[in-house]
Amino acid sequence: MLEYLPSTPAVIAVRCGGSLTRPEIEGFMDRLEAALAQHERTHFFVEIVDFGGLEMEGLGDLMKRSATWFRNLDRVGRVAVVADQGWIRWAAKLESALLPHVAYETFEPAERDRAWAWVQGELKHPHAPALKVIDTDRPDALAFEIDGHIDRTEMEAITAHFLRAAEGLDKVRMLGRIRRLGGLDSSGLVSGDFFAMKRSFLEHLDRYAIVGGPVWIRTTLYALAPLLRVEIRHFEAEDEAAAWAWIGAKPVSERPMFD
Repeated sequence: MLEYLPSTPAVIAVRCGGSLTRPEIEGFMDRLEAALAQHERTHFFVEIVDFGGLEMEGLGDLMKRSATWFRNLDRVGRVAVVADQGWIRWAAKLESALLPHVAYETFEPAERDRAWAWVQGELKHPHAPALKVIDTDRPDALAFEIDGHIDRTEMEAITAHFLRAAEGLDKVRMLGRIRRLGGLDSSGLVSGDFFAMKRSFLEHLDRYAIVGGPVWIRTTLYALAPLLRVEIRHFEAEDEAAAWAWIGAKPVSERPMFD
């Protein structure tokens, strides 16, 4: 099932559910081709609920028509994919990595309203700020909180913030609290400038406490510790007080990385 949602002319908005038939996909391709021809920028909002797959008949011909998308990437603006199934969000993130010059973002159902507002151009940032700076009672103890999806701007900003904070200090200690990790902007991870800032900060880092987060975070950190030459420990969320004691500092206040 493919349902078209009311939107401005330069936005194609659809809701997908169940299985998609060939006529539905062909109809979407008709709209896509017409919009790309008519507008300087065409934006896309795609909401996927209980997706059941594609009708395979004639799929080869439809794939040929999809070349229109790739030929006109310079005319594609914001793309928001809202999906209730994790594998679809993962696949969309993979596609977004292959289209680095397209503003392509994935969202969970709870973020639908924000995704819609972003595609319509009503919001500058696709996701709510995910990073907070935690001020501590000593200058050589730095801390932050992650709660949501981290984009490239936030990654670069917080790294630059901590680089400035570490200026003039021989060594610093850090605590990272992870409430919810909604993903990372892959374009930020391949930025040479970001890697340079990260490497420069690691030269100052002596002790690193991570509080909470998924299991793979703990596994990855312990695997990297010998390479980074940093003493790293993971603490469960309920053991945060022990993490603060381990870095020898206390939290004083918290503020978002961006207003």
